[in-house]
Amino acid sequence: MDTIITLYHAFLAMDLVVLQDPKVLWTLYGMLFVILLLENGILPAAFLPGDSLLFLTGVLISLDIFHFGLINVVLIFGAACGTWLGYLQGRWLGNTKIIKNWMAHLPEKYHKRTELLFHKYGLQALFIGRFIPFVRTALPIMAGLSGLKNNRFHLYNWVSATLWIFLIVTLGYLFGLSPIFKAYEKEFMTFLMLIPVLLLMLGLIASVGVVVKRKLSKNQSKAAATQEKEKEINR
Repeated sequence: MDTIITLYHAFLAMDLVVLQDPKVLWTLYGMLFVILLLENGILPAAFLPGDSLLFLTGVLISLDIFHFGLINVVLIFGAACGTWLGYLQGRWLGNTKIIKNWMAHLPEKYHKRTELLFHKYGLQALFIGRFIPFVRTALPIMAGLSGLKNNRFHLYNWVSATLWIFLIVTLGYLFGLSPIFKAYEKEFMTFLMLIPVLLLMLGLIASVGVVVKRKLSKNQSKAAATQEKEKEINR
């Protein structure tokens, strides 16, 4: 807990010396791995800000916080293992109540996008879906539900994870090296650190909103059914 608090204060003060401390740095590596694992594999965690964190990670590489090769490997493993976890949920637990509830709570527009991509492109949809929040979490579950073979899934999974991570991290890295970033480094870093927090809050609010909306809809349906039964009895 102390390390996380230290990490928080270091980011606020942009204290690069503290961020480069091995103890703090390895905690940061672990946190990023877990976030990508959850965001790619557990549907209730789909609101986690994966893309913005990857871009921020690239900027931090340019500031010599992370090692380019090592952080990419950590992030790729996190994303690919998360997607594999989603696939296993669909394949082994697809008919269970908990997975059905997770899929039911996914906003309708993402349901449609996921189904369209999957049915139109099959496993190739993993490449496209990586760049669409919520969809990249739902696609592996649908792949598992469809009974696709492990070997093909693993190939598309690891290649798509590598391309997604490498592309966005590299864009962040190049931006961190740009003259405009160097000129307004403090302002840009404040902005880049606020984006994941804002996206996290918006995602949480949206997720809670969907759950509340579904519960209200169910209650209304039950109330309507009860009224119909009462009318039939009175007749």
